[in-house]
Amino acid sequence: MSEPGSMGSAASIYKNYVPQPLRAAAATSVPPRVRRKVKSQLARTLAERESRLHRRSLRQLRDAGLASRPEGRVTDAEGRVVHVHAGLTADLARRIDHDLVTSALDMAGIPWFAVPALDDRRTALAVPKEHKPAVRRVLRAVLEEQTGYVCSVSPADPSGLNMPGSHLKAWKSYAKARVIRLVWLRTDPTGSLPVGEDQGVEIEFWSVNNDLPTARLVGPRPNRVQRVVPVGAATMEAEHHRLTGYSDLVPSGEPTRIPEAFDIVRVEEITFPVDAVVLLQHTGDWAEALLRATLRSLHQYAPWIRHVHVVASAPLPEWVLPGDRLSPYGGAPDAETRLHELPDLAEHFLLFRPGAVLARPVRSFDFFTPLGGTRPRRGPWTAAEAAAPWTSTAFAFTTRAVAHGYGSGPQPYTRHVLAAIDQGYDRDGSLLDTQRTPALPGTHPLDGLVHHSARCAGVADPSGETTVALHAAMPGLGRWLDRLLVRRDAQQFHLFGLDTAEARGQGGTATAVRFLRRYFPVASPFEEPAGAEGDSGA
Repeated sequence: MSEPGSMGSAASIYKNYVPQPLRAAAATSVPPRVRRKVKSQLARTLAERESRLHRRSLRQLRDAGLASRPEGRVTDAEGRVVHVHAGLTADLARRIDHDLVTSALDMAGIPWFAVPALDDRRTALAVPKEHKPAVRRVLRAVLEEQTGYVCSVSPADPSGLNMPGSHLKAWKSYAKARVIRLVWLRTDPTGSLPVGEDQGVEIEFWSVNNDLPTARLVGPRPNRVQRVVPVGAATMEAEHHRLTGYSDLVPSGEPTRIPEAFDIVRVEEITFPVDAVVLLQHTGDWAEALLRATLRSLHQYAPWIRHVHVVASAPLPEWVLPGDRLSPYGGAPDAETRLHELPDLAEHFLLFRPGAVLARPVRSFDFFTPLGGTRPRRGPWTAAEAAAPWTSTAFAFTTRAVAHGYGSGPQPYTRHVLAAIDQGYDRDGSLLDTQRTPALPGTHPLDGLVHHSARCAGVADPSGETTVALHAAMPGLGRWLDRLLVRRDAQQFHLFGLDTAEARGQGGTATAVRFLRRYFPVASPFEEPAGAEGDSGA
């Protein structure tokens, strides 16, 4: 529909309810001034009605109360409202958005169910198209009560994201929209963790098809399960991880609602548990900063990790908090070659060497295949890399030539592959201190052997986004880190050489530590509260 109360809306109603013969007669017999006056009066009547209904929806919403209210609000560089939440994570923001919209729809008596959209960074909700006017009314009230933004997704029109969604002009594309997106911008109290730009809630308007004996609802776009459901199909409660691979597997908060026909295992869904192994090999403030950043990145961007195993060949900091999801272990310098011997370690796990962190939300599907294979990252392939000792070891073990290297960062491993090569390599030759190397290293010797062996066995598929690798002694390090902080467009990165004399002398080590505190300001549940307050990242 046109903007409520506008001349366009009045003209639309005039065409719909006044027959063509009468309109033709009026066009010749009624003066233009009179016709404009009638349409203006109709527009004012529509505006008054829309305003009255909007106030009623807003009053009902305020009486019901909104959950998860922010602690405050600030504005970003573009003047948009950003809500402040303590302890914010990307998954928490997604759940807040979901609960905000679904509670408002329930309050208005509008039926809905969740849809596993093709892009599972966002929550998608299906609503019958007949409720479209009521949806706009209640969502305008929500966006006025907790300032957010709205735009049309299909057809695409992002212009609405430039003004608050409570404004009528933000809904100018609503009449033709088959899918809309609601976005709330959120951040932590330090203001350095922006969340929401790539998330939000999408509302799909499903149409009724009566061509068959059983009426069906048909979605406006494909999804990962099915596009058609019977009208009035039974629904069931489901946890959020059934819709998105970015969500925590542990039930928390309000569940969502899906049709029973959607309760199936999807092609890309990872059903096996995945653990994380974090290595602690150094002492000092910078070493603790790397460990803290890795733990916070797991909490912030990989809530689906089942358990974190900290293998420490250096003294474990006092602020590390063992619990249901973290276990510390003492280890020798070559402990990373014996990880398959860790008790209670899952068959599939991510290995984090010092300096390796996740930089934005990831899924287990980004590192593993649904059939249990791994997805290691490809690395540069140079003459020096081809002549590296690990390539000879890998060839001797598999009798297959190495064709490319492997990137740094978090490494997807499986216990059975690591156990299979347990006796097939020189342990000392498989070790590399990534924080004392004078320059950016190539493929880690152990990673090269493990991933090449897994690929030759048909259980590895080198793929995925590349890792940003930075050395603390490189010129212009601060500029690169500032870019990462502002854009936050890297999936993962790895910092090397913090314990080199060049990095300490040029200030690179201190620069990297300051950057990590700003990039990961939210404390994780793996830290003692006092320790988190003592190094809050401010």
